Amino acid sequence: MINPLFHTKYITAVTILCSCFFMASCENNINEVKALSQNKGGIDIGKDVAIYMSDGGRMTAKMMAPVMKKYLQDSGQMVEFPNTIKVDFYKDSAIVNSKLSANYAKYIQEENMFFLRGNVVVYTTLGDTLWCREMYWDQKTSTFHTDKEVVVKQHNPISKVYGLGFEANQDLTDIKIFKPQSNSFAIISDTVAL
Repeated sequence: MINPLFHTKYITAVTILCSCFFMASCENNINEVKALSQNKGGIDIGKDVAIYMSDGGRMTAKMMAPVMKKYLQDSGQMVEFPNTIKVDFYKDSAIVNSKLSANYAKYIQEENMFFLRGNVVVYTTLGDTLWCREMYWDQKTSTFHTDKEVVVKQHNPISKVYGLGFEANQDLTDIKIFKPQSNSFAIISDTVAL
């Protein structure tokens, strides 16, 4: 027959002994605990995003992308569009004036600027078109610029200019090619009446 008092003391002793083993195996390194609280890693991912931009209550652009990644370790200061980006620029809130597309884009918040790369194309509703491999879109000044190769096709006068480096406004009405190449051309109509 088992003595109930002995059984209770036995169970208590085993419980205390096991607790000591568990407590002895637990160890917290203070530096590891601090490192956990400082880790701000992670990525917010948005799919099929549409971002509307406005200035003074007037819509200026609509940005669309199949994937948007916001990197949290930089306190949200870098946003990446790895699988293409398309932007519609508005003359006023209802009329699209020009469009942009690129294979890749990265927004740098502290500079309020986009870096665009891979088959970058900007075109207007009038038919003026700009092609380049990479460029920057400065949102503060509403301009595009690069020091890389560029091709610009304009409708009035009919021209196609190859160059190295450019600066242009968003609606392509003011384009400066820094180093035009020799294979560029322009067709100027003869306005002299006979």
